[in-house]
Amino acid sequence: MAILELQRVNETNNFETEWNQLLAHSLDNNPFLTYEWLTTWLKHFGKGQELKLFTLESKRKVSLSVPVMYSKRRVFGSEHCKVSFAASPDSDYQVFLVTDLQDAAKNVDQLVENIIEDSNADSIVFKDVPEDSVTARLLESVNRERFVVRRSVSNLCPYIPLPDSYNTYLQGFSSNMRWALKKSEKQALKDYRVDFVRYDNIGTVKEAMNILFKLHQKREIAKGDYGVFSNELKQNFHIEVANAFAENGWLALYFLTFNDKPVSTVYAYEYNGKLYAYLSGFDTEYSHYRPGYLIIKSLIQYAIRKKLKEFDFLRGEEQYKMRWRTTIRKNYEYQFTRKGLKSKLYNWASNSPYCSALYGLHSLPMRFLQKL
Repeated sequence: MAILELQRVNETNNFETEWNQLLAHSLDNNPFLTYEWLTTWLKHFGKGQELKLFTLESKRKVSLSVPVMYSKRRVFGSEHCKVSFAASPDSDYQVFLVTDLQDAAKNVDQLVENIIEDSNADSIVFKDVPEDSVTARLLESVNRERFVVRRSVSNLCPYIPLPDSYNTYLQGFSSNMRWALKKSEKQALKDYRVDFVRYDNIGTVKEAMNILFKLHQKREIAKGDYGVFSNELKQNFHIEVANAFAENGWLALYFLTFNDKPVSTVYAYEYNGKLYAYLSGFDTEYSHYRPGYLIIKSLIQYAIRKKLKEFDFLRGEEQYKMRWRTTIRKNYEYQFTRKGLKSKLYNWASNSPYCSALYGLHSLPMRFLQKL
């Protein structure tokens, strides 16, 4: 199994082309595994992280590839390595690149062992693995005799399996929901010229993203939250991702305008036959028109016209998502720990909410553990 340091990815000839070609044939494929997302995340947030790419080749063809990162943490006063997916926790879905399921299934135990050996970690954590993914199937098959395996639900992701027509979709709503949508739309059209427009009708990608930031933050502050984009580093990351995705035709950044003024927005990715709604926002001064609902309605209509398979709201059970006849997808967290008392104690310590309160006991457990 080959191991490549991701810091050297940009120095590797044709890596971008090769990676995305492999991804196009992967059984699990989402925008959070693209070269553009991973390398942009590494550029903005990779400081202090050691990133590795574990690759399995069979007959000179890559059958499995997993980008992971190592970070240091302190347990009982001693430094230990934490292993997780690269670009976690900003990626809503985390999966393996798998082109040959049979070969990957034969070697998934060895993959886990190799990652633990290379990182010298006592456990590894794969978080936000979709329950319906091939990656979940592979992780479920890991040999329990070799590792202690813990699985828990990390997040819930509402999504809409899209029908052939919007009318078919609308028929499943309650009469109250249909009436509320119709009333809001009628009132908005009475008072304004209402348009549903793509980002390039607003300005450059950066200009459109800055409007997104303002609308998202305005809504979040009104709720008493800080908002994702209160951090300039996050803003710069998403501007760069949006530019890269726009070049590939993946950026689905849309606005609802009243007399040419953007009043609501959805920042989404149109990728591999699905629409991934990453973040949204609206101007609270127009909240009586329900501009957030109106733009989601328009975006669902767009997705159905484009014959997309799914409208994915991604992580979080916010109330507004649940009103759109959504189905729930579970994201799992898998934790793999070597068998043995020392690993079990480290595993307990790293997951216990009380460990930080045990400062006075740090030295005694460490002297004990080091003898195991």
